[in-house]
Amino acid sequence: MISLGRRSFAGPVLAPLWSPPRGAGLYAVMAPGWRLMTFRALEFAHTAAFSRDLLKQSAKYREWLTIVGTEWNLYIATCGMAASSESAREAALRSLLRDYRPEFKPITADN
Repeated sequence: MISLGRRSFAGPVLAPLWSPPRGAGLYAVMAPGWRLMTFRALEFAHTAAFSRDLLKQSAKYREWLTIVGTEWNLYIATCGMAASSESAREAALRSLLRDYRPEFKPITADN
C-alpha cells in the first residue's frame, strides 16, 4: 500500500507483472525514486474497468518509457472504486490532484 494525497493505493506493482483488479477506480503511473522503495507519480487517471493493457493503450506510454528507460522500471498503483460513476471518479481524481501534483497533466479527452 502507498498513500497518495489522502487516498490509499494498492501497489506500486511493476507494470509487466501487474494483475488488474476488477471494477473501476483511480490509478497512478509511477517511476522509482532516487532512494530504495520510493516512488514518484508521473500521472493519475481513472478508468471504468482496469485492464492488462491499460498503460500500453495510453498516448503517453512511450513518454513514460523514455523517462524510466524500460517497462521494468514502470509501476502502477490502483485505488479501487467499485460501482462508482464516472463523475464520482472524476471528482476523486480532482481531489487527488489538489493534494498531490504528478509530473504530467491527467489524461483527458482534450489531449
